[in-house]
Amino acid sequence: SGTMMGVSRTVVREALMLLEEDGLLLTRRGIGRFVNTVLPSPGLENLLPPEKLLSHGDSEVSLKRIDNRLQKPSDLTHELLRIGKNDESWFCESLVFRDESVIALIQEHLPAGEVLNSAAPGIAQALLDPQQQHLSVHALLMVLPGTTLGPGLCTVQAAIPGDDRGHKLGIDPNAPVMVQTQSFMLQGKPFYLAKIIITPGNPLRINQPAPGL
Repeated sequence: SGTMMGVSRTVVREALMLLEEDGLLLTRRGIGRFVNTVLPSPGLENLLPPEKLLSHGDSEVSLKRIDNRLQKPSDLTHELLRIGKNDESWFCESLVFRDESVIALIQEHLPAGEVLNSAAPGIAQALLDPQQQHLSVHALLMVLPGTTLGPGLCTVQAAIPGDDRGHKLGIDPNAPVMVQTQSFMLQGKPFYLAKIIITPGNPLRINQPAPGL
């Protein structure tokens, strides 16, 4: 398939990894990969912003946004957020630190343009505000006046980061990681999608619901 598409094995491997991570492919050890005929079932429904999700006990975490940009939606964001394939969407990427060590990479997606401005006025400006780069998009949405988040869905699974995400996390691309996929609605419409890629040894705080979810 790599020869047909004119891409390397690495690109094909990472594409298959992402499809499996999204629950669209199933891998049966020793047999092969198969297209999943059933949509992934929802998991945890009480969603926390990544800052709270990864904090526990007396251990505090900090966040640094490393990318904010408009892009065409992927198949996943097109499907889950109902973004037109020719419309733009926001992609925001952040690193989460405990002390000085990177413990997670967050990749967040939102619709752009009028959809964003009508549902969450001011969020586009907040995304680019230099003073807000220490907050996840999820956290920014929670403090916007007049916004009601939810309901939300979440799945958690084991995966590997691949080359790009492994480089950003500072770990081997084949190291085991935990991936939490979150999505929620805003004002009754699909609005937010995030993947939180967590390095080994960093537990999730999952027993306290976020307000409004």
